[in-house]
Formats: sequence, structure tokens, C-alpha cells
Amino acid sequence: MRTAALALAGLALLAGCNDEGDGGDRGKPPRPQAGLRSPEGVMIRDWLLAVKHGDYGHAATFFAPGAIIDQGRPYRLRDARAARLFSATLPCHADLIALADEGARVLATFRLLPGPGGACRGRVQVRYTIVRGRFTEWRQLPSGDDEAPAPAGPVV
Repeated sequence: MRTAALALAGLALLAGCNDEGDGGDRGKPPRPQAGLRSPEGVMIRDWLLAVKHGDYGHAATFFAPGAIIDQGRPYRLRDARAARLFSATLPCHADLIALADEGARVLATFRLLPGPGGACRGRVQVRYTIVRGRFTEWRQLPSGDDEAPAPAGPVV
């Protein structure tokens, strides 16, 4: 199974206000922002901590059987063993710095940190679908970020 490294664009911290000022979408309620302390934010941070501490068995429990991983080329994690391997091969660590609610999905923005693969820096984004407390889709957004790691393996 071949995976591409994360190469994702940075995202400014999301504003919590939806006041258009010009009457734009005044008829629609503002779209909620998934806060870093939301259940999704806590779950993503807990997964990051498991990876950072080398607890790949625990990290695997955050993925549903058959979860889709997409780092430019989608594939399925067939079982817990595949989810464990995915988490164990991430060359970078990361801090969750922003989370946006997109309805059925959340968009997470991370600051990359040095990890087992060496120096990592920059910001990356992953769009998650979470069903019954597990990641069913983990899709990295493409980036032109020159600071993102070179393709070598999964990153986060």
C-alpha cells in the first residue's frame, strides 16, 4: 500500500462570527463552528496524542473498519491492523489549531511538528467524516505549501 505525504495548505484561524454587514445571508442562521473543545475536536486531539505517544493500538480504535484514507490516492483501511500501521507510519506529529463544522464533515487544520520522520513544519488540513465516534473518511486537502514535507509516507 503506497501513501503520499501530506502536503496541505495552511488556514487562518476561523472567525466565530457570521455577521455579513451587507445583508448577505441574513435569512439563514449562521453555520456553527466546531470548536476545538467540541466532541470532534476532542476526538481528533486524542488520536493525535495516541500517535505522539506511540500508542498505535489505541490510535487504530479511532478508525471505523473500512475507513477511507485519501492523501492524493484514496484507499481503505480494511481493519484495525491497517489503521494501526497507518498511524505508526506518520512521519510528523501535529497540533490541532482550528476546526470548522461543514455539516456532515469537519475540516481540521494542523500545525506540523517534528516527528519520527524528522523535521516537519507548515500547516495542513484534513477533512474528516465521523460516524458513531469513529473516522470513516480522512481526506487531506491538496496544497502548494512549500514548507510541507516531501512525499514519503503519511503525515500528521
